[in-house]
Amino acid sequence: MNPKNKYIAVGILLFFIASTLVVFNMSNHNTKAETPQFPHLHRFFQNVTYYSELDGCYFPYIVKVVYCPLNSYPFNLSLPNSWNVINGNQEHEALVNTSDPLFYFVNFTEPYIQLAGGNPLPLNVSIQHIPAAQVKGVRSAQTALSQFVGEPLGATLADNMLFVEADSGPGSVFAINPITGNVIWYATGLASYAMGDPVVSEGMVYVSVGDVGFNFANFNHYIAGNDSLIVRGMAYGAIYAFNATNGRLMWMHFTDGEAMPSPAVYNGIVAYVDGAGFFTGANATTGKVMWQTHLPGLFASMSSVNYYVLPNGTPIFMAGFSELQYPYGKIVAVNGINGNLVWESSINPPYVSSNTGVGDVPVAVDQEQGIVISDTVANQTGKFVSFVAYGVNATDGKLLWEDNLSYGGVPAAFKGGVPLVVNGVAYLPDPSTGEEFAINASNGKVLWETVLPGIPLAPKFAGAPRGSPIYFDGYLLQLGANSLYVMNASDGHLLGRYVLGGFFGISNPAIAGGTIYLVNNYGWIMALPLSSFGIESGTPLPSL
Repeated sequence: MNPKNKYIAVGILLFFIASTLVVFNMSNHNTKAETPQFPHLHRFFQNVTYYSELDGCYFPYIVKVVYCPLNSYPFNLSLPNSWNVINGNQEHEALVNTSDPLFYFVNFTEPYIQLAGGNPLPLNVSIQHIPAAQVKGVRSAQTALSQFVGEPLGATLADNMLFVEADSGPGSVFAINPITGNVIWYATGLASYAMGDPVVSEGMVYVSVGDVGFNFANFNHYIAGNDSLIVRGMAYGAIYAFNATNGRLMWMHFTDGEAMPSPAVYNGIVAYVDGAGFFTGANATTGKVMWQTHLPGLFASMSSVNYYVLPNGTPIFMAGFSELQYPYGKIVAVNGINGNLVWESSINPPYVSSNTGVGDVPVAVDQEQGIVISDTVANQTGKFVSFVAYGVNATDGKLLWEDNLSYGGVPAAFKGGVPLVVNGVAYLPDPSTGEEFAINASNGKVLWETVLPGIPLAPKFAGAPRGSPIYFDGYLLQLGANSLYVMNASDGHLLGRYVLGGFFGISNPAIAGGTIYLVNNYGWIMALPLSSFGIESGTPLPSL
């Protein structure tokens, strides 16, 4: 062969291999992307595994796991090894303090749900044009999009990766390179919708799935007064444990009813709740069930599990449950070693929890003060409700304080705001009025409140904030509607509103170094520099 032709042939071959190895994401990385493309994925070096069953237990859908080892970051990024509850810790402060310079140059916005068959909506599409809005109305259409399509909760930063769940496929989980945005592995075909925060511990990733529905048999149980027979979840509920590095499925359990809330892991025990009122503890490595406590008449909604460690070292796991009789919801704490009931707690008159409020809100735990913080809508009259925050003694469940913060429209679906506790202050968003509150965690005294502008409010819309804020160097950042709000954490002064597009439901931000990671209900994952929002890492906001 002519040497010149030989080089040409080699060049053509190399070009062919390169074009086969990688599908490049050509979507515009600004928030006005019109034509989403598949995210970065090495197609040539893929390891694809299909699971139709595991240990003789057959699945309703084929679970497909795709592993792309070339997309892993080769060096330690100083991320934590564990993310034991939603938002990373008991207080819900999803902050990773790292000085790794790589986290100051990250900027991507990716539609990962495409890999699971989901359809990410362009971020500039108005809520009046989301699926079924013309038929259901905007409020119901927003709720459906959150529950069945996009990423409704938050992101996890652990084990050198960014983990997110998605409702599409019908449930999926993605492990992403947090610097490049490349997909390291993903699993799709889970038994139902994955609408939580992936929990990571000891090299394992835990994902629980379920749906929001009740079938007609439950209506008959309610009419007959047989509340103990009521089960939430029309389809399957389950919990999955994956190898964090490569996505290998290690174990799974079906649940009796949905398992929408995320589990929690402490000291080798993974605890999870379900729509039939079961609180279950399993060996986090093997999946062997260690204890199971049935709470007749109660059912889980979206209150992810948290934990508190008693002074004697015994852990207690806790979660909010809903019920159809007075008091219409309670926080339940069980012994983490044997599952025995430790305490139950609910708000007291003159406040009465409404709808699924108590069962929706993941409680925050102030381990140092021994206080559990939560909130709920209450005292519903027609289309309007009060918004009540409350504090509970973490050891015995005694109600310490309760505070009626506002009165506004009944929010759609999730009936509360996920609290954050930092330095003895509880920060929480109001899903009814679109306000942000700062409260003394020990006595419930309101320190400040701020109205977040530009939020379409209940009862007509579902856009008020529900996810927890995040505290960073004196700033408080809160997602709501289509925007990120930046406040001074000491006095609530609004420093800026930044329109990102789409809409954010129960969306909890996470920060590593100079990058904030966001999930959007339109089906997008965003990694954006904090400097875009007037925040310079390492330059704390002066306290007043």
